[in-house]
Formats: sequence, structure tokens, C-alpha cells
Amino acid sequence: MRRIIPYILVFAILAPASIAPGAAPVDPLWPLPLETRYLTSNFMEHRSGRFHAGLDLKTDSRSGFPVMAVEAGWVSRIRVSTAGYGKTIYLRGDSGRTYVYAHLSRIGNRWRDQIRRTQAQRGRYDVTLHFPAGKHDVRRGEVLAVSGQSGTSGPHLHFEVRDRANRPLDPQAHGFGVPDTIAPVIHKVRVMPAAPEARVEGDLFAYSVSGDPLVGELPRLRVVGPVAFTAQVLEVADIKGHRLEPYRLSVSLDDSLVYEARNEVYDFAAQHRMRLEWRESDGPREHWLHRRPGNDLPGRLGGGWSLDPAVLQPGRHVVRLEVADRAGNASAVHWPLVVFEDAPGEPPASRSEWARDPVRIEWPTVSDGDQWMTPYLGRDADGVVFAQRGDGADPLTRGIHTHIPDNLTAAERGAAILKQGLHADAWSIRILAADWTSAQPVTVVMAHGLPDTIPDDLGLYRQNHRGWSYVGNPQRQGEHWLLETDEPGRYALFIDRNAPYLGPGPDEGIVRGAEASAVGAVSAPVWEIFAIRAEDMGAGVNPTSVTVTLDARPLIVEPDPPRDRLLIELPDETPLGGHRLDVHVSDYAGRVTERSYELNLIR
Repeated sequence: MRRIIPYILVFAILAPASIAPGAAPVDPLWPLPLETRYLTSNFMEHRSGRFHAGLDLKTDSRSGFPVMAVEAGWVSRIRVSTAGYGKTIYLRGDSGRTYVYAHLSRIGNRWRDQIRRTQAQRGRYDVTLHFPAGKHDVRRGEVLAVSGQSGTSGPHLHFEVRDRANRPLDPQAHGFGVPDTIAPVIHKVRVMPAAPEARVEGDLFAYSVSGDPLVGELPRLRVVGPVAFTAQVLEVADIKGHRLEPYRLSVSLDDSLVYEARNEVYDFAAQHRMRLEWRESDGPREHWLHRRPGNDLPGRLGGGWSLDPAVLQPGRHVVRLEVADRAGNASAVHWPLVVFEDAPGEPPASRSEWARDPVRIEWPTVSDGDQWMTPYLGRDADGVVFAQRGDGADPLTRGIHTHIPDNLTAAERGAAILKQGLHADAWSIRILAADWTSAQPVTVVMAHGLPDTIPDDLGLYRQNHRGWSYVGNPQRQGEHWLLETDEPGRYALFIDRNAPYLGPGPDEGIVRGAEASAVGAVSAPVWEIFAIRAEDMGAGVNPTSVTVTLDARPLIVEPDPPRDRLLIELPDETPLGGHRLDVHVSDYAGRVTERSYELNLIR
């Protein structure tokens, strides 16, 4: 906190802004008193099943910076949670906009006692407080909290701007832009046949061209029938090189705009449509270069131009792709496209710039009324990739979810036991989908012989890069067991037989007084906050199971799941000397661990 002292001088020169009712603030204040403005994430970046709703402001990998009201208004809500946004303040500005400050480490003194009382009354850490207008008015520049990393994996401030309808707006377009002189980069363009009769360069393979970056004119491309294009693009706003999302992506055919996506605003209720924006694959994510059916997000223009023979007619064309950022920096490429009515034959051997994908696309026999979709959802033992059956009107979208039995090998079961303490039989399943446009989970009927009563420690897990993560428990319905999933992936049933681990407390049990806060509006605790390791490699520690007592009296502590720990803040009035801390945790499988700690408070 000593390093923050120079920033406090900023507050002496901040004056309240006068804003007409309902008007946008003329000059909103930057929420952090930092000289540099680096973004680690920006508006409408891809997240699993959702968009990123604001900006992530870099805080030099540190916590404790003052977080300020960007305009005058009133605090309408405070949420304290172990997940998602962590500790969060919602400021309703006089302009009618709402500003969201998330991942805070400490909330201002004005609200701390009420938060603690509510937590004690409800007996849990997670609480949400709502305030009426006029209850907690704030001035422009008033310190609301200090930055941190609650609910997330590293220190930064997540900051949002929302309109009167609670729709997220791009903060960079509403007074919170950052310096940016670096143009977005186009790394790859890919094209794939989108129907059984379609061909790219004479066959049923997808083709792509790559560069670091791609610039200017790309090699000529020859196609037959409906095709689909994707592109891998990258936006960088500063020398730190944080990967961001371009503001605008547009495609022109023969100088006519056929597709455009601008990231300006969206509705939370429709954000699952984001799955129509990207082609998912094992490698880097790629943007579709046409508007998918069902994509009704704001800022999207055009349609399936490359799938429509009335638009992409036989003959010679030029396709132009441009990507731009909020500062107006832009990059573009273009390529000649020759559309044939019939297969043009094999491409010349010298034209190798468009590389052929290593697997061939095959469509099963299509009968009347059947539809098929790409991209590639499954492959057989010979490496042939099959398009999967869909239930919509467009062969590239509207897909049913395909369930493929995929039993675990003995080696995989052994690795799960060794790494995570998870025991399983061979059953698993892959759930594949080109698009998962529903906001609701999909129910899968398990073809698996389970007992009438499933033990509490049997759970459903999804595979990820670290192993297997807990999803939930199977549910009995009649004669079947049902699984609910909300995204594609590989799933398996495991039994977690290991209880959570609770680590040691502070060295020799000594708890010292905390340093004074440099931010007057956000006081430091009287006693230093210490961490206790709370880890479970299987089902994971259930934050709602955590109960702690100090000298036999209940104590609310902060679970910190991203770092597998509990943060212990002792009450300010705790006296010097010896004390006993008792901790109880369980994992999602119901296995319990308890441990006692002897503490000695000294100055």
C-alpha cells in the first residue's frame, strides 16, 4: 500500500462534475489513478458461452490501487462472491449509465459494516446488497474501493459501462479509450466446402493461407458451390501484447459490403448467440466471415453471402477482408475468387500458397428433408472427417448435438486416479456441436448401467487441459439417468474418494498487526490477512461448505477458489494473545476435512 501513496494526490484536484439529468457525462474520470492505460481484455471478447462485457484494466500485477467513481451518482448494488466478478460495486451515474467495478480486494468503509452484518446474519460469505437512489450518493472522483483479484486469476480491474436497459456498451466508445497506434493483424484465412456438391480447389478439402501477418493480395482461389470463409485475427493495443478483440470486421465482394460485425452493444439475454461468431477448433479460434442464421446481435449486417448462389455467382470476383480497432487502425487483405459451375479440375502444382487441410470432408448420403452442417465434428478410425446431421434450414448452422460413446482407456483411468484421486469405469461420452446457440443446458440420456441410488461422490466431469473438472451429479428420471451439460466436450463419470486438503496456518501461528492503509476511504484491517491452503484435485472444494469458528464463535472468511485457499481476516476487536481457529470444508463429493489452528496475535 505504501506504493499507492503518490496516487492519493490525484484526489485533491478532482472536482465534482455537473451533469444534466439523462445526459452522457462529458468527461468521465478514468477509474484508476495510473499513468499508463493498458488493457488485458476488451469489449466482446470470446468467453465460454458469453461475451466479455467490459474492459480489463491492467494494474501492474498488483492489488491495492484506489478505484474511483467515474461520474457523480449513487451506489445501487454491492455483490460479494467467491466466483465470477468477486467483490463488485455497481455505480448508477447521474447520466443514467451504470458502471461496474469488479474483482475488488476491499470495499470502501461506507459499506463494509453492512456487508459484514449481512454475511453474519445469513451465515455465508456470498451476499448481494441493493440500495435505493439517494441512499449512498457519491461524488465524481470519490474512492469506492481498492483493486484486487477476487473471483479471478490475477490482479486487474474489470470495468463495464451499461446503458439504461442494463446492456453492456463498449467503454472505449464512451469516454474510456486507450492509446493505440497498432493495427489489428490477420494471421489466417480459411475456406471450406459447405455442401456435398461444393469443392475448393477441385476437391472436398478445406484450404487456408497463413502469414505473420497476411498483407495485400492473397493467391487466387477456385471454388464450386457454397463455401464458408473464416479468419484468424488478432488485435493488440500496446507494447505489452495483450490479445484483444477487433472492434470491426467487414467483408466486401467486388466492392459491395456483404458482411460486417461491429462490437458496440449487446443484450445479456442474447449473448449465447456469440457461439455463431466463431469457428471452434483444436487450434486458435477463427471468425466466420459471413452472418450465420440466427445471429441477431446488434452491429451485424449482411448474411450468408458465400452460401448464396444468387450472391456468389459463377465468374471472377475479388473478396476483401478488413479488421479495425477502436482507434481507427486497420488492416486488410484481398484475394481473387473464381467461382465455377462445375469442378475446375486439380489446381496447378505451383499454387501451393493455399495449404490443404490434412483431413477430407465427407457427407453421408443426403435424403429429402435432411440437412447437414460443418465444420468438422467427428472423424473415424481412418481419419475421415464427417459432417454431422442438423435440424435447421442452413447446412452450416442449426445442429443437433451429437453424442458419441468414447470409453476411457486404462491409461486415462490410471492418470485420473494418480493426478486427481478420481476413480472411474470406462464410460465416457463426447458431445459435439458446431453451434450451441441455446442458453439452456442440453439433457443427455445416459446409456449406462447405474444403480437405483447414485452415491454422493459419483459426479459428472468435463475434460480440460488440466484434467477433469466437476460439473454436477447425474439425476434419476424414471428408468433413465440424465446429465445436463451447457457446452460441448468430453464427459465422464468419476468417484472422488479423496477429502480436501487443508494446509498450515501462518508461520508458528503468529498473526501480526496490519500496515495502515494509504487510501483513507478504504481502511486496512487491524490484523494481517493470512491464507490457508484449501485444495481438492478431484471434485473441488465447495465454497458454500466452508465454516470457520474463532474461539468457538462463527467467523465469515473469504474462499478464494482461483488460488485454492481461504483468506482469513480476524475481527478488528480480536485481542492480543492466543486464539483457536477451527476450519471445516468439504468437496462437491461430500468428503469432509477439519483442522484446528492455534494463533498468537502480536504487535
